Amino acid sequence: MESAATEPALSDPPRGTARAHLTDAQDQLPIIEQALGQLRESVVVTDAQVDEPGPHIVYVNAAFTRMTGWEMEEAIGRNPRFLQGPKTTRQTLDRLRAQLQKGEAFTGEDINYRKDGSEFYIDWYIEPLRNAQGEIEYFVAVQRDVTDRKTLEVQLLQTQRLEALGLLASGIAHDLNNVFAPILIAPQILREQAPDPRFAELLALVETSARRGVELVKQILVFARGSQDAHGSVQPRHLIEEVAKVAQSTFPKAITITTDAPAETWPVDADATQLYQLLLNLCVNARDAITGTGRIAVLARNLETQASQRLARGELPAGKYVVLHVTDSGSGIAPENLEKLFQPFFTTKAEGQGTGLGLATVAVVLKNARGYLDIETEMGIGTTFSVYLPAAETADRVAPAAPLLPRSLRPRQILLVDDEAAIIGVMRGVLQSAGHNVQTARSGLEAHRLLAGRRFDLALVDLMMPGEELGITARELQAAGLPLIAMSGLADEEVRAQIPGASILLKPFTLTALLAAVEGMDAA
Repeated sequence: MESAATEPALSDPPRGTARAHLTDAQDQLPIIEQALGQLRESVVVTDAQVDEPGPHIVYVNAAFTRMTGWEMEEAIGRNPRFLQGPKTTRQTLDRLRAQLQKGEAFTGEDINYRKDGSEFYIDWYIEPLRNAQGEIEYFVAVQRDVTDRKTLEVQLLQTQRLEALGLLASGIAHDLNNVFAPILIAPQILREQAPDPRFAELLALVETSARRGVELVKQILVFARGSQDAHGSVQPRHLIEEVAKVAQSTFPKAITITTDAPAETWPVDADATQLYQLLLNLCVNARDAITGTGRIAVLARNLETQASQRLARGELPAGKYVVLHVTDSGSGIAPENLEKLFQPFFTTKAEGQGTGLGLATVAVVLKNARGYLDIETEMGIGTTFSVYLPAAETADRVAPAAPLLPRSLRPRQILLVDDEAAIIGVMRGVLQSAGHNVQTARSGLEAHRLLAGRRFDLALVDLMMPGEELGITARELQAAGLPLIAMSGLADEEVRAQIPGASILLKPFTLTALLAAVEGMDAA
């Protein structure tokens, strides 16, 4: 009872404060409108007309203008459909209409379009507003811009797809490289025994086709895992000639291919296979931009700059560069797509006609080669991709041609371990022709049996064999004191992690690489 005398009544304001009384609905409107204007979410109120011609906007708050670019005066009286566009999903709109016709609230996500035509994702909530009799008079929609969240979700999905692609690539690369290995070596052997030019031409075709297959496998590995192969001094004009041959033989005949790579073009420090793939991808991209007749030009120029230059994609430091230009007379690139070109899986091609990996791979190769890129494009005129590669410090030297099957100066006793019969057959023939004595095993168990009864100078061992832990046989032979050459279709760094200290021969390899690897080993 004593506390009741000292506590203020519920209707009294707390001491030291003032409170405005808004008893009249008309008095409440300004503060309600001010409160709505402070919200971060867009608020749109429409009338209750659901059937055609549909509802019309009667109110929008300030956040609506910030989100869409449309002023209140431009939006009032319009059907909300003017915010929709090509990527707004029909399924979401049908569900929206069905629920509003039932007088139910609606929630969902979709794509809307700003006044400037750019798209953004919205998290959408619509609630019917009823009068005292329970009749729906208005619908109020609250929209939140969730573009950043959706972008992160897409990036996460892309990352997961890349991880899956990387695992898939590693799984198939070894098997595919096993297939290509004998195909690459066999033509080099047969060429000696086929003096007829017709046979030589067919062998060259087989070898070229196999190399293209190898390059496709490497492209997936380079993109999916960012792997870097052996860098060295590469002469771009030779690669330009090779890419032009492929383009001329495979692109539509209505497209003219021209090249211009002067003899004095400087060499660059890069991986030849990756650089070849970069040029080929840019040419394929140029081909796809051309409808009907057109032309593609691939050029190489030396450039020495004393000061940095601003490019479309970053700053080019001062220095010596070789600039590779790939120019097409195609449709050009729309401005809104320029920033997306190098995103994985982004493509402007029709569904089923592009993977969105071509230019993404170009970006990876450029990063590996410490290169830069510039783009010049004009709608309806064409596009030029300019690749800036640091010039190599070494001169472009051509090594003298070596005999195809040179005899080894130090014949060795070699243990060859691989589960692929085709690889064993070809490699044994090459090594024996070079004067080596070769014993072969198709499994780790066979290799240990051979090792128990013979002395070997070195072993060539495949890292991945059925039913065995990765690299286990190689590690066991190495532990037994046998000098080792590890063969694998995996990336170089993966092999080194499995077999520290071993010499590495990445599949598929050429006859020359095989013999050089053996000659480079010291006899046990």
